[in-house]
Amino acid sequence: MLITVRYTLMNLIRTPGILIWTLVFPLILSTVFVAMFSSIEKMAGEQSVRVVVVTPEQTDEGASFEAFLDAVGGSEGSSEETPLLDITYVDTEDEARALVNDHLQDDQPFAGYVVLKEGLPEVYVIGKQSADGMGSVAPSILSLIMDSYRERRALVGQLIDENPSALADPVFIQSLSEQAKVTQQVQLTVHHPQETIRFYFALLGMASLFGGSVGIVAIQLLKPNISSLGARRAIGAMTHAKTVAGTIFACWMLCFACLCVTFMYLRFVAQIDFGGRDLAALIVLALSSLLATALGCAISSIPKIPEDGKSGLLTGIVCFASLFAGLYGQPTMELADAVAKTAPVLELINPAAQISQSFYSITYYDSYEPLIGHLVILMAMTLVFFALSVQSLRRQRYASL
Repeated sequence: MLITVRYTLMNLIRTPGILIWTLVFPLILSTVFVAMFSSIEKMAGEQSVRVVVVTPEQTDEGASFEAFLDAVGGSEGSSEETPLLDITYVDTEDEARALVNDHLQDDQPFAGYVVLKEGLPEVYVIGKQSADGMGSVAPSILSLIMDSYRERRALVGQLIDENPSALADPVFIQSLSEQAKVTQQVQLTVHHPQETIRFYFALLGMASLFGGSVGIVAIQLLKPNISSLGARRAIGAMTHAKTVAGTIFACWMLCFACLCVTFMYLRFVAQIDFGGRDLAALIVLALSSLLATALGCAISSIPKIPEDGKSGLLTGIVCFASLFAGLYGQPTMELADAVAKTAPVLELINPAAQISQSFYSITYYDSYEPLIGHLVILMAMTLVFFALSVQSLRRQRYASL
C-alpha cells in the first residue's frame, strides 16, 4: 500500500491545477489579506488625536490650561499608555490654521486647532471625511475633551464663590486634575479580539475545502473505465480495498501538507496569533483535510458529470459555503452573523463555517469544549461524505477495459 501512496502523491503533484488551488491560491489570498488589513490594524492601534494648540499666554489661566493639556496629552515620559492627544504647539492662530490645512491629506490629519481666549478654549475642527471614518471621530473626541475643561473650570469657579475652603483639601484638588474613570475595561476571552482575524479563519476554511479537488482527481484516476492507471490497478495483484485506502491516505497527506504551509505562512509571516495553541490548530487542519478528501470523493461519485464539471461543482460549493463564513468582506461577515443567529442549523451544516469557528474557539476560549463540538461536527460531515461515495469507491465489474 505504501507504493500506492507514493505513486499517487507523485501523480497528484504533477497534475495541473492541484497545487494551484490547494497551495498557491491560499498563499496569494493570504498575502492580499495581509496587505489589506495591516494598515487597518496599525490605524486601530493609534489612538491619539492629532491637534494643533496655540501656545497660551503666561498667565494663571494659561498655566492652568497647559497643565490640563499635559495631563490629557501625556507629556513625554509621564505615562506608558497612548495619550488622548498628540499636541503640536504653534505661536499664532494663523500658523495653527495653516498647519491644519497643510496636513489635510495625511493618513492621520490634524483634528483641528485650539486657541485659549478669555480663559476658555475655542476649538476649530476640520470637516474632512476620511475613508476610515476617523475624520469625524477625532474632531468629536477633541471637542469632548475641551468641553470637559470648560466644565471643570466652571466647577472650580463655582466652588470659589460658594465654598472656598474646599480648595484647601489636596485630595479634592487632585481629583479635579484627574480624568474621571466611569468605566472599567474587562476581557472576557483569553486573547484580545481582533475583527480582521476572522477573515483569516474564513480563509483557512476555504483553503481546506479546496483540497477536495485532490480527492476528485485521485478518485477519477482510480476508476478503470476512465483512466488507464485505474485499469492497470484493477487487474493488479493488490486488493481494491488497499488501493482505495492508499489513494485516500495520499490525498489526505497532500491536502494536509498544503494547509500546513498556509498555516505556517499565516503564523510566522502574517503574524496571526492562534492563541499559542498551534498543536490544536494542526489537529483542526488534519481533520479539515480529511473532510476535504471525503467531499472530493463524494463529488467524484456523482454519475454522468465530466471531471471539469465536478471541479466546477466543487468550486461553486466552496465559494457558496465561504460566503456564509464571512470571507468576502464586512457585509458578508455581518450576513454570516445574522444567519448564525436566526438559523443556527445552517451554520452547523456549513463546513467552511465550522472550520472557521474551530480556529475561533482555539484562539478565544479558555476551554476546549467549543473546539471539541466543532470537531465532532466536522467528523460527522466526513463520515457522511465518505458514505455517499461508497458506491463509487467499491469494486465494480466492467464488460471490457
